[in-house]
Amino acid sequence: IGSHVAKQLLETAKHSITILDNLSTGSQKTIDTLQSIQKFDFVKLDLKEFEKVKEVLQKNKIDTIIHFAASIVVPESVENPLKYYMNNTVNTTNLIKQAVETKVERFIFSSTAAVYGEPLKLPKGGIDETYPTDPINPYGMSKLMSERVLQDAAKANPGFKYVIFRYFDVAGA
Repeated sequence: IGSHVAKQLLETAKHSITILDNLSTGSQKTIDTLQSIQKFDFVKLDLKEFEKVKEVLQKNKIDTIIHFAASIVVPESVENPLKYYMNNTVNTTNLIKQAVETKVERFIFSSTAAVYGEPLKLPKGGIDETYPTDPINPYGMSKLMSERVLQDAAKANPGFKYVIFRYFDVAGA
């Protein structure tokens, strides 16, 4: 999702863009391809490097974060839940903390429909954001916990705005 959004932003945006990625699931080839559309700052960095993340936000005067970084394999989350809580919840919490401290104004969070769990029956009209959450695996729970951190941070910091996207199935080109 991240590379497709980056491509669209680079083709249409009137703002400078900084991409921060550890390339654990991405590739340098994709970064090079995106650089051919429009030049941007690329920082190879893992979100667990808390102080360096803050430095990047400060140095680049970031006003909006679009956060796609996460571990996403549901069976793996059951086998190795701590990996998911550390990467998806702890690292996201730190990113939110650093965003608030460096006065980032907007945060767009890529969550998941896995926060809903397995509904006993589908409501007429389908599931929307008001449907109760009840994750059944560490992946869904790690994302829901991050949503709560984001919501609470925004309540405590009125200038900090956010949007949460809960995807069901993402299909690409």
